[in-house]
Order: sequence, then C-alpha cells, then structure tokens
Amino acid sequence: MKALVYYCRWHEASLRLRGRDSTAVWGHLVYNTETPDETMQAFRFELKTWRLTLQTEDGEETIQLDEMGVVQSEN
Repeated sequence: MKALVYYCRWHEASLRLRGRDSTAVWGHLVYNTETPDETMQAFRFELKTWRLTLQTEDGEETIQLDEMGVVQSEN
C-alpha cells in the first residue's frame, strides 16, 4: 500500500479508505481536503500489482504505479 500513499503525496490528495480485502483496498482520493473546493475521486488499488483504477467522468482509468507511487503506464 506504500505505493498508493506515495501517489497521494505526489498528487496532494488524502486517502479515505472504505474497504479492504486480501487483494485490494478501495475508497476515495480527496483533493483540497476540508475546504469549500473539496473533491473526491473513487479508486480501487490492487495490493500485489500496484494497479490503481480511478473513476472518471468517462468511466474508469487504470494506471500502473511503481514502488514509489510514480505512474509507469496508463491504460
């Protein structure tokens, strides 16, 4: 989960975890936390592969992270 925490730091987001199982965690990335402009984006993060799936207005976007939370590829 360290890669997800780093990804949030690089993108100035906070984590709000809503659930966890043996393969993934899910919840919301929160931007501009505790301000009138606060926005949330739903996500699912696969623990073994470091794949992050983000909900967007157009559907889903899946990105591959490295161990430091840097985006390696986007699908």
